[in-house]
Amino acid sequence: MKNYDLVIHPETDPAVRRLELHGCLDSHTVVAFERSVQGLLDNGGGEGACPCMILDLSELTYISSAGISALMGLTRRLRERGSELFLLKPTEKVFRVFRTLGFTNIFRIINNESEATTNVRQG
Repeated sequence: MKNYDLVIHPETDPAVRRLELHGCLDSHTVVAFERSVQGLLDNGGGEGACPCMILDLSELTYISSAGISALMGLTRRLRERGSELFLLKPTEKVFRVFRTLGFTNIFRIINNESEATTNVRQG
């Protein structure tokens, strides 16, 4: 099995939830990712949920179509709740996949956390 780890940071700002994805997000690891994220949404994702989730991709070495599908599903679920997903600093390899497949127009890709928090606070 390929390496995979999802780090969920403790909440320090009620407006932001920060996670880090390490390793590979593919058909072998996507179920664990979706389960972890769904647990977060179930345990605090109702009305009044934090308006911003930042997923740090600076340590993600590979993403497959299954991984992209999981990110699309997460984006949709967050938007249904009035929240937004920001993808922080994807590696060049991962960014290239997003760009080639046209997902840079769908995903909100940022270079630093302040871009997300500024965007959320401005409404």
